Amino acid sequence: MNNRSSPPYHLVHDGPAIVCGNAACLHDDLEIARKIFTSAAIMAVNGASREVRADFIFSYHPERFIEIGSEWKRHQRRLFGNTFTVHGASFKPDMPWVDYWWPLARGGGGSAWGARKVAGLMGFSPVVLCGAPLVPMNYTNHRMGMNMTKPEIVGQYAREIASDVDWHEGCYSMSGRTREILGSL
Repeated sequence: MNNRSSPPYHLVHDGPAIVCGNAACLHDDLEIARKIFTSAAIMAVNGASREVRADFIFSYHPERFIEIGSEWKRHQRRLFGNTFTVHGASFKPDMPWVDYWWPLARGGGGSAWGARKVAGLMGFSPVVLCGAPLVPMNYTNHRMGMNMTKPEIVGQYAREIASDVDWHEGCYSMSGRTREILGSL
């Protein structure tokens, strides 16, 4: 039994997982990672759920899974089908669209880093970050990067990941600052 999530997540996975952030480099990173891991599970983070077919979608902002204008869950279902589960970190009441809450995934580093933790808690290893470089840039498909274009914000997330060493082992990144911190394949 697993008491790391609520409700308990009873599956134990193994093998690689690819965590897909929403940075403009996502598709380039993902193309390379898929050549290395042809059968990896995919966890889409935030707006990346509009970009890739995912087995899981995750956010530190689960209200945006259905929030008008974002509707990440609806986009994933419409584009790729309904074969995914929805995951969040900090329990928020009245969000029945979140299937599992993972309190051990809380902390800094942004939603992609939280997704890395969830993937590890599920048993996946290695975990590869794609589209999560933590350098200032826009989102995929030329969407405005908002906070992710601000050096002080992405720098803070990078520092938080660098100091969160308990989660470094078995995690790699395909680009940017996270690649410098975690290494690459």
